[in-house]
Amino acid sequence: MVRYGVGKLPTPMTNAHKNYRADYAVVGSGIAGLRAAIELSAAGSVLVLAKSNLSDSATAWAQGGIAVALSDEDEIGLHEQDTLNAGDGLCRHEAVTLLVEEGPKYITQLIEWGTEFDRSGTKLAFTREAAHSRSRILHAHGDSTGREISRALLARAHSIPHLHLRAHAFTTELIVEGGRVTGLRFIDETDGSEHELRAGAVLLATGRSGAAGDGRAGANLPGDDESRSGYRRRHGHRL
Repeated sequence: MVRYGVGKLPTPMTNAHKNYRADYAVVGSGIAGLRAAIELSAAGSVLVLAKSNLSDSATAWAQGGIAVALSDEDEIGLHEQDTLNAGDGLCRHEAVTLLVEEGPKYITQLIEWGTEFDRSGTKLAFTREAAHSRSRILHAHGDSTGREISRALLARAHSIPHLHLRAHAFTTELIVEGGRVTGLRFIDETDGSEHELRAGAVLLATGRSGAAGDGRAGANLPGDDESRSGYRRRHGHRL
């Protein structure tokens, strides 16, 4: 992987620039893209591209809450079994195990970063829903869970000097050289100008496999078969 070095991004970013370099490029500013960008920023400079406003993503419309075994009456093993039972053979067991075991750590981290989950007094307010046998669903501001998590992640991202976010940047093409992706091209939708970004690595976090057309940019994604396409259209994640 080619390291371009922290501080190579133009600061501040303006439409006058046509070419950029970063250690990492992230396409998508939803929860997946923002969380990945924050993590990657520990290793180098990051540029996040969003096709519309930074806060306008599928994440903001996620209302159903988030399941995590954090209450006094719950156990990780129970959460795992409930998830597998609800999946009825469709879940990947190793993915479920990872999800339920690491969930508490990352929910705690979101709280430390300022995410305001609903509370009953001073304690987190858990609800019991769907196939869950324990109360383990957290909500934020009622049905605005996704929007609140996105707000907290954006605030965290903005606090990192070498993590840049660019709105209204529509990714049109991945740059492939010598059999590897070395960057991408995008259009600034505010003025129609074309731009090129060179990066050591490119992460596509466009949600639902880039359902609106951007993000895939001609990429053939490994394991992207149609066997679960109906499920994927309704849910951006896959277990």
